[in-house]
Amino acid sequence: MTQVFFGEFALDTETRELRRSGRPVHLSPKAYQLLQILVEDRPRALSKADLQGRLWPETFVVEANLANLVGEIRDALEDEPRRPRYVRTVHGFGYAFQGAEAAGTTTPGIICRLIWKGGRVTLPEGEHVLGRDAEASVVLRSPSVSRRHARILIADERATLEDLGSKNGTFLADRRVASPVALADGARLRLGTVGLTFRILRPASSTETAGSRDQTDS
Repeated sequence: MTQVFFGEFALDTETRELRRSGRPVHLSPKAYQLLQILVEDRPRALSKADLQGRLWPETFVVEANLANLVGEIRDALEDEPRRPRYVRTVHGFGYAFQGAEAAGTTTPGIICRLIWKGGRVTLPEGEHVLGRDAEASVVLRSPSVSRRHARILIADERATLEDLGSKNGTFLADRRVASPVALADGARLRLGTVGLTFRILRPASSTETAGSRDQTDS
């Protein structure tokens, strides 16, 4: 397993990162280890004793330590204990991972890519802000690009493009984007004077691995 996608999140076991819409989400090393165990064993429920033995081999720890790690993971995933999307409590037993996409119970998501002169970036499901701001998901270092210029949303097997009130405009096939528009494979975009090509790599099953994210700033 390299990457597993669930909702707007991606778990990358090569870089040992949890990412949300392409941006790292902080987890302590033990919390990351627990999340990886739950995801790799999905959808099987794991007992507290099993989890404690794998997290702290040959070491006695109080049960609260495990509960604290689960709480840390839920905070990172914005998961509600009473209505969990991902980490389910099996009362009197342990925990299970039930992320619909990672468990393969819903329509698979798609993986997309943006390509421009001097750069490319792979886009998993989620929201991706394009702009000159260093905190943007996709950084385009051109004075013609606004700090938060446009947004691409990938969800429910489709991708849409939206302008964020940019000064020089967002264009799809030379038509200025005034409201969210759907993106097809091979679409030609322009943000200010920066031209980009949007590609849909392929529908990706939740358990399918994908190459590590690759980005070079223009």
